[in-house]
Amino acid sequence: MAGTNRWPKYERDITYSEDSSLNTLETCLPRPESEGDTNRFWVIFIHGGAWRDPAISASSFRKTQEKLLAAPVADSIAGYASINYRLSPYPSHPTDPSNPSDPARNATHPNHINDVLAAILHLQEIYHFEDRYILVGHSCGATLALQVAMKRYWGSQYESTFALELNVVPPTAIVGVEGIYDIPALVEYHEDQPVYRDFIVNAFGASGWDTASPTNGDFDDSWPDGKLVVLAHSPNDTLIEAEQAELQRKALESQGWKDAGERRVKMFELGGEHDEVWETGEAAKAIELAVEELSQSRR
Repeated sequence: MAGTNRWPKYERDITYSEDSSLNTLETCLPRPESEGDTNRFWVIFIHGGAWRDPAISASSFRKTQEKLLAAPVADSIAGYASINYRLSPYPSHPTDPSNPSDPARNATHPNHINDVLAAILHLQEIYHFEDRYILVGHSCGATLALQVAMKRYWGSQYESTFALELNVVPPTAIVGVEGIYDIPALVEYHEDQPVYRDFIVNAFGASGWDTASPTNGDFDDSWPDGKLVVLAHSPNDTLIEAEQAELQRKALESQGWKDAGERRVKMFELGGEHDEVWETGEAAKAIELAVEELSQSRR
């Protein structure tokens, strides 16, 4: 068969759960699997879109992935994956309004994070990379990435008798890009823009925002083996303010995370508007930093 020996290999529309049509992911394997992969990291991406936008999907990672495949750190990466998950209602979307009867478009917290956990578990069962992965999230995807490390929702997507044995292994590192970390602060900062409260209420309901916010995570307890958090933000982002990354940095520093050492938090400046960082692949720079930091710590 022509092309079967060509690398990288791409696979799309991989079903990881039967819960809805949006429970899919896509992967990229840059080279054949080998023993050397035990020293390489996977990069797993969670898209943004305010938990509800159907126009933003797993495909938004492709430009960033393309840049990483050509980057100096490429040999340190064993594989790439990008996750779709159920979305919250968006009946006013201008071109693709949600239908109340569609389970893929009527999700509420913790449906989104449960889907992400199920997708990571699916990948771990196939590729056996355990904690050798960097979990990357853009915007609300960064919220979801840190919620994985918060571990508050693990097991709730499974039958309780299987919950303990089916828990995923958390990542070694997390990269948040233009992220939402303190949900009440986000709504308060944009109190003159009702759309922010609207999409938060659609995703989380009218309460529980503090509990779901990564700034309130007890990472000493939930993520003791976490090594690195990179908080990347662009000063040109007009949708999510830089204060969000600062609040998360302070929350981590209060738990002993520092610029250097065993548990590190790094701030990283990107260029471009909120969505331009993934549309142009600018986000690759923050992921490269994470790979470099992890590789250096192994030496």
